[in-house]
Amino acid sequence: SAPAAAVLTDASAKAAIQEYLDALLNGDDETIARHTLCGLFDAVKERRSDLALAGLSSDAFRKQYSQAQVTSIDKMVRSSPHQAQVLFTMSTTPATSGRRGGEPRPQEQQAVAQLLAYDNDVLVCSYLPRTGQY
Repeated sequence: SAPAAAVLTDASAKAAIQEYLDALLNGDDETIARHTLCGLFDAVKERRSDLALAGLSSDAFRKQYSQAQVTSIDKMVRSSPHQAQVLFTMSTTPATSGRRGGEPRPQEQQAVAQLLAYDNDVLVCSYLPRTGQY
């Protein structure tokens, strides 16, 4: 029989996105790669490049933020029962950069995630912050 697929709900989306953000903050390259390979992780024979890319993503994320917490799922657009594009809001604390003026304050920021419900998991296949800075 086919493996059970997870259900895409606001709660499951929020949990999956938070797991991905926590992996970025904690340098958990395997979890990051498992998400971004979007269901292919267990079948990939050579993972070194995927893990290296995950490490780079994590390093870049930690240079920007010391904390990231999903606060809301703002909109979910399903392209199928198992796929969705999600606009969400997170509270982020900028990483300290050694500047004066006290502790950085949390900021609200929106981002977009592409999600896939597969094999009883919800995976964050891609993540893109909407910073408004170009």
